[in-house]
Amino acid sequence: MKKTMGQYQMESKLYKFFYESLHSHDDVEELSKKYGISCGILSSILDQKVVEEVKKSHYRLKNKENKLVSEWNEGSSFLELAKKYNYPPTLISSLILLNIGYKKQEIRNYYKNPNLVQDMRIRRELSESLNADYHFSPRAHRLQEEKGKMGERLISFWLQKKKCEFECEDEMRAVGLPGKTPDFLLKKSIKIRDRDVCWIESKALFGELKEHRNYEKKQFLEYSKCYGDGLVVYWFGFETDILKEKENGYQVADFELIRNDFPGSVNRFLTSVSRW
Repeated sequence: MKKTMGQYQMESKLYKFFYESLHSHDDVEELSKKYGISCGILSSILDQKVVEEVKKSHYRLKNKENKLVSEWNEGSSFLELAKKYNYPPTLISSLILLNIGYKKQEIRNYYKNPNLVQDMRIRRELSESLNADYHFSPRAHRLQEEKGKMGERLISFWLQKKKCEFECEDEMRAVGLPGKTPDFLLKKSIKIRDRDVCWIESKALFGELKEHRNYEKKQFLEYSKCYGDGLVVYWFGFETDILKEKENGYQVADFELIRNDFPGSVNRFLTSVSRW
């Protein structure tokens, strides 16, 4: 990883190395110690990898539903099957429960409170699975949402410190502002790296090139068209190829832009991981 222009930029080759090396949160801690990279950055890359792998393997697992149910009926637990098929335990349990007659709403309620389950085996295994799932369990989703809110709060504090007036996304929606809205719309543009910035989007994740292209198409270019030039903050860093490929209309930064003003809060944020 190299530090350039106040940004932590990861070359694609290095990103691919970490992506391929990360398989669990144990790897996060080991690689962090070995290479001196924040656990938060590596955890973000791992989260994205798990989501991508689930998308690729979903239909493969769907085609094995009967086999999964059979193995579960023979005594294998949700968590054991999740490890065997390298699939998140929350999603494995959902596939099995749906196939043995439970409704989607029932399962959602059980995820919120496993003690509602009458069957003691399912209750025990579901609690075990939810506690072991750092990516798709309700608790994992809450932690991810909190990370997103934390990033937005830090930008809000940063703008307030600079005496910059703005509207947040909720305020824009409340007044019925049409179209897609960024996290922050500035009432008056500010200069960042000698460029005007009229809006800011906070992304509490690592900026991976493929996903960035989707964001650019669906969000960033729309914001630029409606509101002028903007800024995208990838809190946990990004691939350098983003800077080579991105369109005009916005610039990209990471946590360094904010850390000088709130070093303690930003450092705590960067070490946050979705694990308990």
